[in-house]
Amino acid sequence: MLNEERQSVLGSYAVTGAWGRALHAALGRPVAVAAAVTALVMLPGLGAAPWLDPPEGFHVEIAHEMAERGDWITPRLNGVRYFSKPPLPYWLMQLSFIPAGATPFAARLWPALAAVGAAALTARLGSMLGGPRLGVLAGLMTGLNLGVFVFARIVKPDMLLVLCITAAFTGLVAAYTTRRRWPLGVFYGALGVAVIAKDILGALGPLAVAAVFLWSVGERSLRTWVPWWGVVLFVAPWLPWYAAVEVRNPGFLWFTFVDVHLLNFAGRRAFPDEDVPLGTLEFLAVTAVAFLPWSLAVPFGAARTLSRGAAGDRVAATWRLHLLWVVAVIGVFAVSRFKLPHYAFPAFPALALLAARAWDEAIGGGTGARRLLVPSAVLFAVLAAAVVAAMAGALPMTREALETADLASRNATAHGRALDREPIGVPPGLLPPLAAVVVVATGALAVAAWRRAAAAGAAVLIGATAAFLLVSGKGLEGVASVRSAARIETALLERLRPGDVVVHEGPLENSASMLLRLRRPVPVVDGLQSNLAFGATFPDARPLIWDRAQLAEAWGAGTVFLVSVVAPERSAARELTPVTLVAAAAGRRLYTNFADR
Repeated sequence: MLNEERQSVLGSYAVTGAWGRALHAALGRPVAVAAAVTALVMLPGLGAAPWLDPPEGFHVEIAHEMAERGDWITPRLNGVRYFSKPPLPYWLMQLSFIPAGATPFAARLWPALAAVGAAALTARLGSMLGGPRLGVLAGLMTGLNLGVFVFARIVKPDMLLVLCITAAFTGLVAAYTTRRRWPLGVFYGALGVAVIAKDILGALGPLAVAAVFLWSVGERSLRTWVPWWGVVLFVAPWLPWYAAVEVRNPGFLWFTFVDVHLLNFAGRRAFPDEDVPLGTLEFLAVTAVAFLPWSLAVPFGAARTLSRGAAGDRVAATWRLHLLWVVAVIGVFAVSRFKLPHYAFPAFPALALLAARAWDEAIGGGTGARRLLVPSAVLFAVLAAAVVAAMAGALPMTREALETADLASRNATAHGRALDREPIGVPPGLLPPLAAVVVVATGALAVAAWRRAAAAGAAVLIGATAAFLLVSGKGLEGVASVRSAARIETALLERLRPGDVVVHEGPLENSASMLLRLRRPVPVVDGLQSNLAFGATFPDARPLIWDRAQLAEAWGAGTVFLVSVVAPERSAARELTPVTLVAAAAGRRLYTNFADR
C-alpha cells in the first residue's frame, strides 16, 4: 500500500532524463532533502557577525562562567545567579567550545542544527500524513522562512524548543496512526527535554493539546496514552535539575513557575525584565511576516483540514491535531498580556504542514494552483519594486525598514529605550543580488501562475526563498555590526590597566559580550530591571549591585571606567566629577574619571 502511494505521488513528477531521476530520488528521501537544504542555508556565514547584545553575549557568558566555576547546576552571569532559562543550551555550548573556544560559530551552531532537525522531522511528519512530496514541501517550509532563519543564527534557546516540540508531535502522530505504543516514548521524552531546554510551558502546551485531541477522537484510556514509563521519560530530563537548583537556591521554583509564567502571562511580574511585549495585532502580523512566503497558503490548508474526512480516518484526524496546535499557540499568546515575536515559532512546523498540504494538492492536479501562485508573485513583485527603488535612491533603506525585517531586534528595541541606536545602513553590495533574486522570482512565478504550473511555481518559490535568505544573511551581519558592543569594548581594553575599575550602567545584557574578554565581574548600577533581578536578591550578589552613591565613592578613589547604556540626560555620569566621554557607539558610552585615558 505504501509503495503504491509513493509511486502515485512521485508519478506526478514524470520527468525524463537525469533531472527526472534525480528528482524522483530526492522526493523519495524527504528527510534528507529537507535537512540538507536547510543546512545549506543556515550554516554559511554563521560565525561572520559579531556578538549581538542583547541577546547573545549574556547567553555565551553564562556558559563560559558555568565551565569556569565547574558548577553545572546554577547558571550565573557576571557572578550573579541567573534563573530565567534552564541549562541545556549552556551545556551544549560548552561541548562546541571545546575545539576552538567561545567563538560565534560554536555558540550559534546549536540553534542552527536545531532548525535543521526541525525541518527534517517536519518532513518525516509530512511523509507520514501525505506522502514524500508533501514531506519535502513541509520540511523545506519549516526551514526556509524569515523567522526561523533569524533565530537559527543567534544564540537563543527558542529553536531547541521548536525541535523538541516537533519531535514530540512526530512521536504522537506515529503512535496514533500506527496504533503502536513505543512512539509515545518519543513524545514524552522530547517534551521532557523541552523543559530543560527552554521552560515548563513549552511542554505543558503540547500535553494539553494532545489531551484535547485524544479526547475528541475517542481515545480516553489513560493507561494507553499515559503509561508509567512515559511519565518517567517526561520527568527524567528535568526534575533532578529543578530539585537541585531549588535546594541550592531557595525560591527558584516560585520564580520560574509563578513569576516567569503565571504572573508574566497576566503582565504582573514581581521581577520584570525590559522586553517590550507586542500588541495582539502586532503579534499576529509579525507571525504572518515571519512565516512568509508560506503563510499565504496556510488559510487554504486550514480550510482543507476542516473538511470532514471519512469516519475512522486516523490520518484526517491527525491533520486536525496540527490545526489545533496552531490555534492553541497563536490564540493563547494573542490574548496574553505579554508576548514576543518568537512565541509563535513552536507552531511553525504545524503551519508548514498546513501550507504544504495546500501546495501538494495543487501540484497533484487539484484546484487552487493560481490562488497560491498569484499572491506569491504579487509578494515578490512588491519586494522587487522596493529593492529596485532603493537601488535608485527613491526609497532609502532606513533603520526602521531594516528593523522590521530583523525579528531579533524586538529585544534590542526594548532595551533601546535606554539606547540611542545608530541608523542601520545597507551593507555594500547587498541590494544588487537581492534585486536579481526577487526580480527573477517575480517573472518566474508570474509565468507559473499564467500556466497554472503549481509544481514549477513551488520549485521557484523554494529556490527564491533560499536565495533571498542567503543574501539577507549579509544584512543581518550589518545589523549585528551596528548594534555590537565591540567598538566600546575595544576602546575600553585599549585604556584599561591592572587595578582599574569597570562599572556598567543599565541592564548588563546590553553589553554582556565584553565580559567574554574582561574575564572579571563588573559592578552594575541601575540594572536591576533585567534578567538578573531575582538573582540579585541573594547575598553573594550584593558586592556587584551598586547604587549611585557607591559609584560616586569609587569615582573619587581611583581610575574608573563607566560603560553606560543609559541616555546621557538620565545617566549617572551627569552627577560625576570629573568625567570624560571616551567613546560613543551603538547606543553605548564609555566614560572615565581620568582625561588622559
